[in-house]
Amino acid sequence: MRIVATADTHFGFEYGRTAVAKKESIERMNLAFENVLNEAVSKKADLVLHGGDMFNRSSPKKVVIKKAYDIIHKFAENDIPLVAIPGNHDRSVLPESLINHFNKNIHFMNKLTLLGLSEVAILSFPFEGNSPRTIFEKVAKIAKENTEQKIVVLCHQLFDGACFGPHNYVFTKRIDTLETEKLPKNVLLVITGHIHRSQKLQNNRVFYTGSIERTSFMEITEPKGYLLIDIEDDFHKVQFCETKSIPMEVLEIDIRNTAMLSSAIEEENIEINSRTLIRFINRDLSDNEIKFLWARFPAKEYPLLRFSPRNPKIILRKLYEK
Repeated sequence: MRIVATADTHFGFEYGRTAVAKKESIERMNLAFENVLNEAVSKKADLVLHGGDMFNRSSPKKVVIKKAYDIIHKFAENDIPLVAIPGNHDRSVLPESLINHFNKNIHFMNKLTLLGLSEVAILSFPFEGNSPRTIFEKVAKIAKENTEQKIVVLCHQLFDGACFGPHNYVFTKRIDTLETEKLPKNVLLVITGHIHRSQKLQNNRVFYTGSIERTSFMEITEPKGYLLIDIEDDFHKVQFCETKSIPMEVLEIDIRNTAMLSSAIEEENIEINSRTLIRFINRDLSDNEIKFLWARFPAKEYPLLRFSPRNPKIILRKLYEK
């Protein structure tokens, strides 16, 4: 069985300071997802998994829902099943749609479910923020009751050892991090969304798909893509397939010994050709300096530019190392 796994599509995600820029960012997320689905068709996948955070908000606009579901409905015409769960941004429930009631290839799982699909069963559940370990115990119980079935778990959770951010923060030994040691051997893999960096954990049993596109400057160095999973009788292989992402740039300007903010900016000779964040580090900005920045970088001329801090009394330290 061949599976394409993705997650964190965040439909409706807006970036930019103008309506045009925001519209383009929404369309970019749609296009990135369409490209992954096209890859599933071209690579002759038997199944597509979506590991949560389909939408960027719990109550997305109707036009955002319609576009996302139209993409999924069109894909389902290829006779390839798609299984999707809601994430934390979805508030653990995907919006209702007629397509998942009338199309046999579309499965939106808003509760803990074991879905038998050919050689492999998908055991999935929505994001659980209150008691993830309790529901994971239920997952283990169901798997043990179905030992004759090969199982792939699909979820949207924190797992012990997950790594995040430019400083590689590791989530470990927390009340909301999960371990797979109690899962029976017939659980081949755990495929999960939530952390936007693709990675493998816990003896190559847990795989984060990563997000399909960068939604934060915290992800600037991370490749984006999807997982290609091949399951045979006696082995399985998981491969990360990188896709093209929108470029981002972070510019850090040290103003510790700079009295004139305007001079520091002009010395940098700033050119904005992509999503750009300017960080002023090692001293705080005054109210007048922040007003100057808003005037110096008007939204119409710099729709893809952000600067930080945007409030006084905040001192930023260096974040990104070259």
